[in-house]
Amino acid sequence: MGFITLPKRRPTVERQVPQNPSAAHADAEAQAPQTDSGATYRLDTIGQVCPFPLVEAKRAIEQIDRGDRLQIDFDCTQATDSIPAWAASAGHDVTEFRQLDAATWSITVQKG
Repeated sequence: MGFITLPKRRPTVERQVPQNPSAAHADAEAQAPQTDSGATYRLDTIGQVCPFPLVEAKRAIEQIDRGDRLQIDFDCTQATDSIPAWAASAGHDVTEFRQLDAATWSITVQKG
């Protein structure tokens, strides 16, 4: 039901589903034109030391469809460089990169 199952010792990749999909779609259209209809999944690697956020991101993106997005939340400073570099070299697009607080970031990668 919107989850990609990973072993229990691994972070969970969770599909993000709006509460009211039609309202969310209308809001998104009002803000910017939609270029794809892919799903968004969330990978929480907060607390994992480098290089594990990157390792888990590589593993998780293999499980989603082309055009889907993977939001990777992490607190490993090295991953601020390694995840975007990996995404570019693997043919994926970084669609969002935010610093959530002093030592936590979120990168959204669209599978190419």
